[in-house]
Amino acid sequence: MTILLMALHIVAAVCMITARRRGVMHFSSAMFPIVLLLPLWGPVCALAAELHILGGEKPDQEPDTGRFGITDEVYRSIRMDNDDMSGVLPIEDVLESGEPVRRRSLLLSVLHEGPAPFVRPLRTAGVNDDTEVVHYAVTALVELRSEYSQRISRMEKLYRQHPASAQIIEEYADLDEEYLQSGIPDSSERGERLAHCRSMLEKLLYYIGWQETGSRGLSSSVNGKEKILKKKTQTETMRLLKRLGNICLQQGDTRAAEAAGQRILAMDPYGEDGYMMILRAKAAAQDDRGVKKIISNVQKSGIYLSPAAREQIDFWSA
Repeated sequence: MTILLMALHIVAAVCMITARRRGVMHFSSAMFPIVLLLPLWGPVCALAAELHILGGEKPDQEPDTGRFGITDEVYRSIRMDNDDMSGVLPIEDVLESGEPVRRRSLLLSVLHEGPAPFVRPLRTAGVNDDTEVVHYAVTALVELRSEYSQRISRMEKLYRQHPASAQIIEEYADLDEEYLQSGIPDSSERGERLAHCRSMLEKLLYYIGWQETGSRGLSSSVNGKEKILKKKTQTETMRLLKRLGNICLQQGDTRAAEAAGQRILAMDPYGEDGYMMILRAKAAAQDDRGVKKIISNVQKSGIYLSPAAREQIDFWSA
């Protein structure tokens, strides 16, 4: 008798899982282990969940996010008729004014696919009038903040073990920038991370300068290999100065950002990066005369400008 019941259970479980994968049934895929491992009661639970879904989505029901990804939820029409894209709504609009079921469905899709790219909409949802939407949004933000806190803690421990490692210092700066760009930190924490990132970048620049000075002292002649190394060092220094200038601008330290631009310009007088950094610093400091002067210098120099740089010049020239 026991063998017969086990055989019936296995047949029922296989049939239900096959039906779920083919789209005939719609219970959550998270129930697969229950269906397989819980004799008889597993398939019964899945059947009850299926009947619940067929009876209509309840306010506390999780939609089957495996069938519809976040791309469908955000970028495709919420009401799509004959491929008419006029009904496409931004995620913020859906969270603010959409129907309760739609808002919850969208938040669950965000949680399912990964909330990292949707910090701003999640913040919007955090002050929603729907308590369930607020719960999902706050849960996602707390989860993201916790992940970054753990990564920063591990990086801090690694940095303390190897405080002179240029690789670890740059990885720490990379993590700071990633966290800042995520939009998760609040104003006080943002200021702290900006200051720390700036410190890491300044240490890297000091380290590179120290290496360059040491290599000069070891050799009185300059051969081809040393020229290549010097060029590589200069490129790396300019890259770090651009990052440092951007961080200083976010801090509101326009003088430091302009100084970074001047150093870039001294190393590459025929490139746009130094000019554009100085222009951004002058604009942030509301120095109209300085903006006009740097634009005039760019136009007189005749350097090649990328489309993005030309757009900035045109904007501030108007």
